[in-house]
Amino acid sequence: MRLTATILLLALALVGCGGGGGKTKVNPTTSPSVSKGQASPAFNLTAVDGSTVSLKPNENPDGDVHLVLFWSYRWDPNVKTLLQRYSELHERYAPRGLRIIAVAYGEEPSGLRTFLAENKTPFPVAVGVDSTFTKFDLKALPTAVLVDKGGKIADRWEGHYSTEEMSEKLKSYLPGRDGNSGT
Repeated sequence: MRLTATILLLALALVGCGGGGGKTKVNPTTSPSVSKGQASPAFNLTAVDGSTVSLKPNENPDGDVHLVLFWSYRWDPNVKTLLQRYSELHERYAPRGLRIIAVAYGEEPSGLRTFLAENKTPFPVAVGVDSTFTKFDLKALPTAVLVDKGGKIADRWEGHYSTEEMSEKLKSYLPGRDGNSGT
């Protein structure tokens, strides 16, 4: 009896912690699905340093491609690897017009500041608000939403991907040669 209860509690803990598939489920939203080809929602959020982080897909004079990463440092045991991979993407593709914006889900600004002091990112990190998560129809963490230079949602991915998997997904949206490969 005691062994059965222990196994049941362990199984429930794994399911509750997002143990399946490398992503954590969040509360479903009630907004209509935001899918490929639709105009991206805009937002103005506050960064941990108090500055404003904006996504204005209809105001994109430089023709940048935006990758919006929704994540959580408290809910994702692999968050340091996630941020390292996105930092590598930033280094590789920022010169070609990729702009990464990280939006922290359900985090207190003070805790997020402490986490980021030890885990610096080369891209802006904003504190998310419920209306932003609803607009983007967020269902799991991490979720990345790719907004093309025309302001449309080009793709979205839930879960963790290697740097090379993300590179394959991104390179067709970015002009010029492929990173350091010379192609």
